[in-house]
Amino acid sequence: MSKIFITGERGFIGTNLVKRAKQHGFDFISGIHELNEDAAFVSQFTTEKGEPCVHRNSEEAWMSFFEVNEIDYVIHNAAVVGTDVVALNAKESTLTNVQGTFNICRAAKKCGIPVCYMGTTVIYDTPKYQKIAIEEDSDRGPHTFYGCQKLAAEEVVKSHSDKWMIIRPLFAYGGEGDMNSLIAKTIYAKLNGVPKVQMFLDPTKIKDYLHVNDYCDGVFSCIKEDKCWNNDFNIAAETPLVTGEIIDLMDKVCGQSFSDTIEWLPQTEYMGNHILSGRKVREFTDWYPKIGLVEGIRMSYESILKSKGYNPLQHLEEAEERGVDLTEYF
Repeated sequence: MSKIFITGERGFIGTNLVKRAKQHGFDFISGIHELNEDAAFVSQFTTEKGEPCVHRNSEEAWMSFFEVNEIDYVIHNAAVVGTDVVALNAKESTLTNVQGTFNICRAAKKCGIPVCYMGTTVIYDTPKYQKIAIEEDSDRGPHTFYGCQKLAAEEVVKSHSDKWMIIRPLFAYGGEGDMNSLIAKTIYAKLNGVPKVQMFLDPTKIKDYLHVNDYCDGVFSCIKEDKCWNNDFNIAAETPLVTGEIIDLMDKVCGQSFSDTIEWLPQTEYMGNHILSGRKVREFTDWYPKIGLVEGIRMSYESILKSKGYNPLQHLEEAEERGVDLTEYF
């Protein structure tokens, strides 16, 4: 069984990649010292979640970790995610998203290890694609600092890895751990009596949500295919809906009325209609999404209902406490 290491293993995507690794034939190796004695090399500098810090731990430390643990593949997933979160942590996010990628790729290259990088679709020049689906080679042109960081990181991956892959999810969502999606934030706010939650979205624009389980299955499907390496893929459910209609669907599935919980901020909507083509990944692999939006919303609702210590609104709350106007960053 091939050994795989996932940076950011306690984040939303990372946690779900870890859960699904074994069923795809991979032995997950943790980078957290309390879970793996051989993670000592990268335990000097850790994040608030206890994960090894990708930018504070040196290239040499990462090489030692990779070699001692006999890592076969690296999924580089660790990142500060989202326009709002990056706005609150501009310096640290740059170090994590760019310098951290440089460290991981350099170390992996010297150890002969392929790197699969978790990207984002906000790297694209989205205003150009309001009536057509974005494809992998569509024009780049990020409109936020977060998008700029992630695009820079993609270039680092391609230029500093002998064997690489870039995979971008379109609006991956899920239950507990999901810190960004409209679905998770709205459900959490309603269940916890939050009177209004700001959404940096226009309810009249089209979006396409992909359940995190389907995304993770897509990642592993690509990694297992030799022909997918040194290439990039966009993964989407390809079941687009107008954002306001997604809320209507949530009402029906969850037996709640969510619309009065949301404060829409359409002036911050820089992506507009955001639709991806999944043609390429379906041609290269046998992957297809298995969780429809209705089932995914139900799963998310049940997960958040049972969650403890989870708060996807923490960054909005931090911005309010610090007096930061997040609308200036969209």
